[in-house]
Amino acid sequence: MCITVCAVDAGKSDTKTSVIRDGQLSHNAFPTAIGRATDGGTDLLDHVHTFSCKNLGDICREVRIGSAELPTKSDDNYSKDSDINRICTMYAIASSVNPGETVNVAIGCPLSLFKDKEKRTEYGMHVVPTGRMECVIDGEPKVFTIDKRIVYAESTGILTLHPELFSESRYDAAIVDLGGLNMNISAINGGSVIVGESNTSNHGGRFLQAEIQKRLIGQGIPITDAQVVPAIERGYVNDHDPERKRLSEEIISEGINAFIDKVTAMLKKSWTNFDTLELFFIGGTSYLLKPYLEKRFEGFSHFEESFEAARFANADGFARKMYAKLAG
Repeated sequence: MCITVCAVDAGKSDTKTSVIRDGQLSHNAFPTAIGRATDGGTDLLDHVHTFSCKNLGDICREVRIGSAELPTKSDDNYSKDSDINRICTMYAIASSVNPGETVNVAIGCPLSLFKDKEKRTEYGMHVVPTGRMECVIDGEPKVFTIDKRIVYAESTGILTLHPELFSESRYDAAIVDLGGLNMNISAINGGSVIVGESNTSNHGGRFLQAEIQKRLIGQGIPITDAQVVPAIERGYVNDHDPERKRLSEEIISEGINAFIDKVTAMLKKSWTNFDTLELFFIGGTSYLLKPYLEKRFEGFSHFEESFEAARFANADGFARKMYAKLAG
């Protein structure tokens, strides 16, 4: 029997999907942003698809989805049961399944809700309904069935990916999930999350990018939104003027280290024993800053092997955990 599992990590910046179908893993991702036909010009944007889902009711009637340029994005609070996250989660599932297919879904739940079983269950039911789903993508109807649904603690997919690193009861670690908007930090002991010592803050990639851009422009180095991430990756702005290029390198390094100072202060505020913890960094922003984080936490920092692995760590871990449960 073919088993299909779809794990969705509906982040504030991007929605990531890991699908395991008969043992084979695949990825997909798109910006967590939506629009309406009445917004004007949304159909002309690149990568935009139309989507509706009868099961989500009025909130999901003919939305536009798939482009970072769409007007409605996730807000700055830590909720993941908002309309936009529900719509993006359902689109992620619908665009990943075959017509008529039965799929099992895994999602992450904010730690503040996960510790309460009743609230965790309500969250799962609210974000992902089960049963027969009736959706339309780009005018093409797609009917499928969501069979089983499971909710995991967000930012803990890495526990499934690397169980050998977390299995010992004496092993104290912190998972630092640096995403596009937020930072989730989770205390781990013996392979389990210590919910009371886990929390979320607004130290994400968007904050860093905005700060770097502000610093560069303030020093007379023009840079667009689209140029910021490549500049951070290479460590400088590829400017025609050699002196501005050299100055940009200093500004970017100072900005990143200031950002890491704030992250470190938040981590130390969370745990008095922070200086003795092994740190496991996941999320796209963490991999972007890997050289700086490795230097700051030399000997105590661990990273996924690639940007994609860091970005999909949660979805991959949730998908593999649920697939093993169903197949075994």
